[in-house]
Formats: sequence, structure tokens, C-alpha cells
Amino acid sequence: MSRRRLAIATLLVCSGLLSFAPSRGASTFLLAQNWQDYSPRERYEALRNYRRHEQLPEDRQREVEKQYERWQGMPEQERAKIRENYERYQNLSPREQERLERRYRDMKKGDQ
Repeated sequence: MSRRRLAIATLLVCSGLLSFAPSRGASTFLLAQNWQDYSPRERYEALRNYRRHEQLPEDRQREVEKQYERWQGMPEQERAKIRENYERYQNLSPREQERLERRYRDMKKGDQ
């Protein structure tokens, strides 16, 4: 896997994209065609997340990469829906976000 792809995967996962929803920066990041298209902040975040990714245990790195591949395999319409839902999540108050996260965790516990 290339450095660029790992940086994208890590950015997505670290921002919560695959575990819950995408960040605003992640959707912008995904639209960029190459490194020069990224803003300085996006480059900084990608590099920082890549370095964080390198520090993860190998099994966690593989998990991140697998989640990224799953994201890439989703139809664009489904990814757009996830991005839209996360934008709505970002607009919630911190209290509402915590309540939603708690409900999500409880729902996940029930699935196991």
C-alpha cells in the first residue's frame, strides 16, 4: 500500500469516518487528485495521521487498511449519505452528540 493511500486511510479512520462517519476534512481530502491539491492543513493532518498509523500494531494497521478498502468499495451514493449524516452530527450540540454516541454504543452491544 502506498504512503498516500495509507495517509488517506489513516485520516479517514482517525477522523471517525469508518467507525462512525466522515469528518468535513475527510470529504474534501477524498476529492483531491494529488498531494499538491491538498491545503497545507490537509497535508499536515494526513502526515500526522500517517505517522500515528505507523505507530499502531500491525494487526490494527491491517484493520485500518481493510476498513479503508471497504469504504472505497461502497457506492458513491452510500458514501455521500454517510458524509451528509456526519455533517448533521457535527451540527449537534456536544450534549446531543454524546447522547447519540451512547445510543450507538448501546445498539452495537445489542448486536453482539
